[in-house]
Amino acid sequence: MSQRKLLIACRVFQDELTAVLPEDTDCDVSWIDAGLHANFDRLEAALNEKLSEAAATGRDVSLLFGSGCHPEICRMARHHGAGIPQVKNCIEAFCGVHARELEKHRTMILTPGWIRSWRSIMETKGWDETDARINLGVYDRILLLEPGVAPVSDEEILEFFDLVQVPVEVQPLDLECFRQCLSGVLQVLI
Repeated sequence: MSQRKLLIACRVFQDELTAVLPEDTDCDVSWIDAGLHANFDRLEAALNEKLSEAAATGRDVSLLFGSGCHPEICRMARHHGAGIPQVKNCIEAFCGVHARELEKHRTMILTPGWIRSWRSIMETKGWDETDARINLGVYDRILLLEPGVAPVSDEEILEFFDLVQVPVEVQPLDLECFRQCLSGVLQVLI
């Protein structure tokens, strides 16, 4: 019997991955906190630790991160023989090249996982509310892509708006592109 695959994934994907990954899959998931994106050294350390642990077991391993999440992520994946999707970031994993069109006109794209991880990101960066407003104030709007698997509540949206002071618009998100991305990185049909 072959060993189960290991998918090292950013926690920003947790709800959506849980929704699309079949229960009978031969894949285990190991999560990395999304807030680590705010500190390349800490993200690299966490990725290398998980990749080294997987290499020691001889399991097939893949990453569910984009090539833009860390400047060395593709090198790290190659070094450990891990698969990685051919996407720049999680937004491309969710909507493909269509993401680039959505990001035009001073729009920041977020998913429920990012909204829920924002406080962790602020903590990692050492930001307070003023820092968050200054850094996100360059955007005219925030587009929340909502797949509906663990919907962001009105209270969460209002709390995020109160924090950043940038209007939040909600747009439904179909998970088919994400399924295809995941299928490609795991090399199985989902």
